[in-house]
Amino acid sequence: MILVLGATLVLAALAAAAGWVSPAFLHAWLLAWLMWLGVALGAFVFLCLRHLMRSRWGVVVYPLLSAMTRTIPLLALLFLPIALDLDVLYPWTDRAWLYAAPLRAAKAAYLDTGFFLARAIVILVAWSLLAVRLARPGRRPGLAALALVVFSITVTVAAVDWVLSLDPDMSTSAFGLAVATGDAVAGWSAVILAAALVQGRSARAPLIARERVQQLGTLLFAALMLWGYIAFTQYLLVWGADLPREVGWFLPRLRGEWGMVAWSLVGLHFAVPFLLLLQRPIKRDLARLAAVAALLLVMHYVELVWLVVPSRAAPLGWLDLAVPLGLGALWGLACVRLLGRGPLLAVPEEDIDHV
Repeated sequence: MILVLGATLVLAALAAAAGWVSPAFLHAWLLAWLMWLGVALGAFVFLCLRHLMRSRWGVVVYPLLSAMTRTIPLLALLFLPIALDLDVLYPWTDRAWLYAAPLRAAKAAYLDTGFFLARAIVILVAWSLLAVRLARPGRRPGLAALALVVFSITVTVAAVDWVLSLDPDMSTSAFGLAVATGDAVAGWSAVILAAALVQGRSARAPLIARERVQQLGTLLFAALMLWGYIAFTQYLLVWGADLPREVGWFLPRLRGEWGMVAWSLVGLHFAVPFLLLLQRPIKRDLARLAAVAALLLVMHYVELVWLVVPSRAAPLGWLDLAVPLGLGALWGLACVRLLGRGPLLAVPEEDIDHV
């Protein structure tokens, strides 16, 4: 663990130095950090559910959930490059720009650099402490319930601060929930994909019974349905209210090339996976279920690009793909290191004869 922590600190320092040299790298770093923090938070949500429910699926993938959740403190350290270069990422750090419009000026007290960093530190520390406690062996339903309450509040603040404040003119109460449900889909997709990659390859990762695979697929379907409902409701409310500031945020994302990306989200992030997960044979076959999960993980990144890039000054570039891939590889290595030499999957005793 000390080695992983040291490597994370070195990576944060290198990323901060690269950000000072190249603003484009810093923009890509924010996108990559949001991507993999979201995956870890999604695993954290399902780990909380595992503590609250006496479920067989929770037994099976607990080692993976635990390892992914334990990366949250490491990802919290990787916020350092963002904290050191807020003026490159967020336009509201320019007070003249902020006070140029009445709607922005009304948010000046909230969009204060010191207050922003204080909120970020409190949120990341709270998530890290809860993640470390819940990732330990044993059931902790009381702490898990508290963690879900804390998460539901803090994730809204975090989503507004780190994503929506890239365009401070936008304001919507459903944004935090939409981001949280998207993270849940991505986190559970990562768990399913990891389970498919390790299943049956060693004594540490026994085969999973089809009944448990179906439960994993059903949970993915439920998370996808919740994300689709929240995302559509948010758009419907903005469309119905027809307020200039909200419409002004959506219009660039619904026209031209970004409009095509929006339709790809409708098709590949919801419609196609929805239809596939309706089919019982797919939900009972881990390889095919993992293919759906991989698609959802890719589309989660596409959704983040759609949310973030139109609000920033820098256009989409090759670093926006290379940096998330690189950070993702390092995140995966951290998960492997945190798994240690223990089991990768755990099969409930009653499933042993049916695997």
